[in-house]
Amino acid sequence: MGTAVLAPHRGPRDAAVRLVLVSCAALVLLTTLAMLLFLGQAGLKGAREVGLVPLLTGALWKPEADTFGGLPLIFGTFVSAAGAVLVGAVPAVFAALWATELAPKSTRSLYRRTMEVAAAVPSVVYGWLALVYLVPQMEKVAHHLRGDAATGGEGLASAGILLGVMIAPTVLLLSLDSLARVPSALRDASAALGASPWQTATRVVLPHGWRGIVVAVFFGFARAAGETMAVQMVIGGARKLPDSAFSPTTTISTQIVMDMQNARPGTPGSNVLFAMSLVLLVVSVVVVLGTRWLTRGARTT
Repeated sequence: MGTAVLAPHRGPRDAAVRLVLVSCAALVLLTTLAMLLFLGQAGLKGAREVGLVPLLTGALWKPEADTFGGLPLIFGTFVSAAGAVLVGAVPAVFAALWATELAPKSTRSLYRRTMEVAAAVPSVVYGWLALVYLVPQMEKVAHHLRGDAATGGEGLASAGILLGVMIAPTVLLLSLDSLARVPSALRDASAALGASPWQTATRVVLPHGWRGIVVAVFFGFARAAGETMAVQMVIGGARKLPDSAFSPTTTISTQIVMDMQNARPGTPGSNVLFAMSLVLLVVSVVVVLGTRWLTRGARTT
């Protein structure tokens, strides 16, 4: 005689919980779609009014003269974010490798908690510290390298270092989670073959956990590209292409903050700001899709 399987009883309380969860999921989805729809409509309208090619390749951003060349904004965004990856993300990956594989076990938990606190520090605090301490030091470096007394410390160099310090804790924590998922059997097998801890870390653990590390680095790049207030404090705010890493310039997000108070809704100036926001959104989407493509391609090989 077969055994009957009893179906789980679902009372009014379960139905209510299910309704709340479905409503929350629908709310998040609808608000996200509404935001993307509004941003797409306003951004495309601004691109049509100004012209897509002038908007992306123009070297002069001057809203008071109805001139909207977004190349300095785009250039500053990409270069500062790329600098942040070199300054902060790459060292964070190796620091995570050290903390996971080589650090004493007694210090690993403390190290992680410290990085969690650093990741939670508001960006404006980082920006203020950089303005007070980093910018004067970068000005000395610029004078030493260029010999120009008029060169200041604001610019892409300061912005890249600041963003690198800001994204390092986040990249490190994500890398720690990725490396922690590497099976212990791989480490044991490597040690049984006579590999040193350093060889195991670099030749076994790091190659096995590289997918999660790629996600962490790309996430850090996306965060650096979208950072606003901290970068605004140290980049100088000049609406032009920089002459050097120590010359003031701007980024998409910082310029939006600087111009939005004078941009009346429905005007070309307001629509162009939405267009630049759309550019930043497209960059983030490309980063996400590129990350997924890289990691998915690795799984199928």
